[in-house]
Amino acid sequence: MDNNIPHTPAPSGNIPGKNQAIASLVCGIIAIVFSVLGYSAILSIILGIVGLVLASQSKKAGFTDNLQTAGFVVSLLGVIFGAVMFLFVVALTGFVLSVLAEFIRDLSTGLHL
Repeated sequence: MDNNIPHTPAPSGNIPGKNQAIASLVCGIIAIVFSVLGYSAILSIILGIVGLVLASQSKKAGFTDNLQTAGFVVSLLGVIFGAVMFLFVVALTGFVLSVLAEFIRDLSTGLHL
């Protein structure tokens, strides 16, 4: 047994910025899940922005691991998917309401299909 090998202690787990990176990744994953659920896509946008802020804080704290990058990318995708889905749902709702209004107007004037 060689006692001359230097022993480096294991990190204590208190790495600056790591908790923000983990929170960023979690917010991004939840944002992507909410992005496919219709009107809850607005929550996707909010959580994605929170995830982006947390990823930025993590980087400012000096934590530049792949975990921070993954949190940033997933949060950004959550914002993008959420915005696209929210706009799609709003447009679809507007279209359906306009068709329904036209149908009701046609029924009230006696023009049946």
